[in-house]
Amino acid sequence: MPCKFAKCVSNMIAYSWLNGLKIYQMGITERMGLEWARNDLARTALTATNEYTGEPFTHFLWMDNDHVFNPDLACVLALNSDKDMISALYYGRTKPLPVVYVKDNSDDEYKHFPLIQVPDDVFRCDAVGFGALLMKREVFERVPEPWFTLDYRGGEDIAFCVSARKHGVEIYCDGRYKLGHIGDPQIVTEQNYLSHLEANKDLYADKVKVNLGGQNG
Repeated sequence: MPCKFAKCVSNMIAYSWLNGLKIYQMGITERMGLEWARNDLARTALTATNEYTGEPFTHFLWMDNDHVFNPDLACVLALNSDKDMISALYYGRTKPLPVVYVKDNSDDEYKHFPLIQVPDDVFRCDAVGFGALLMKREVFERVPEPWFTLDYRGGEDIAFCVSARKHGVEIYCDGRYKLGHIGDPQIVTEQNYLSHLEANKDLYADKVKVNLGGQNG
């Protein structure tokens, strides 16, 4: 586990308990294929019970270990724990665009595009990554296995979101909460994204604007 990420997780857990949000259990995988690792974690989480209460866990927080974030991450996402799935906002490492996607208008259900202009609010979208995602356990109970698959038409995150939407799951992003993505050698932040847009005005100027479901959408 990278040192920067481990420090962020430790601070997040301490901050969460201090503010009444109790994080009881963590899971981690190593040296496994990504889709295998995520399926394994999901099965473990679904069958586990809280050793203090004897109850099943109600929410799962998915995180990638190449992120840095403030200690209040879990608390902020938990403010929208009524949502099926809600992600914080972060940006790709190789191309600093938001890891938040909208479906295009073609018949290809896997064809999504990064959302170029992200609202500074909670909004509904078509797909997100799993790097900082809070999810209700009911999502895995509604979506059939295998939850995570590798598909030539899209990555495992997109494939999961496509399947989830078919089963009535709504996907949200909190555009107000932004993480840093540990790149090579820099940490990719919102400033990299804004600089990328500024340097590529011609490339993104004609992108079609889409309507997004808002906080009450």
